[in-house]
Amino acid sequence: MTRHRLQTVVPIGLMVVLAVVVTNVFPFRVMLAQESKVELAQAHLATLQSDNALLKNKVAALSTETELERIARKDLGYVREGEIAYVITTPSDAVPVVEPTIVLPERRPWWRMMTDFLTGEDLVSR
Repeated sequence: MTRHRLQTVVPIGLMVVLAVVVTNVFPFRVMLAQESKVELAQAHLATLQSDNALLKNKVAALSTETELERIARKDLGYVREGEIAYVITTPSDAVPVVEPTIVLPERRPWWRMMTDFLTGEDLVSR
């Protein structure tokens, strides 16, 4: 190949490679991020379904008179006729002091940020 022809072919070849990278890597990155989002949504759905089952059990329990009486006695302080209610209180002088916690952002090496970028992990918030 002549030098002039080589100077023409190399830039064109580089542009073709760049075009392939842009058209293939970025959609692939988005696809991987969407798959991660689907997995997170499925895990969230499973959690919601288990919470829903627990709430259905609570609704069923609240339809019985014994459960209603237990809640009325415990939470509302109800007593039956002839019973004497005692209330025990504790002094509230000792208020616990909660120290604020400082959460620093996670420090990751550059190569990890690069692989997260290429795989789309940086698009998924966990």
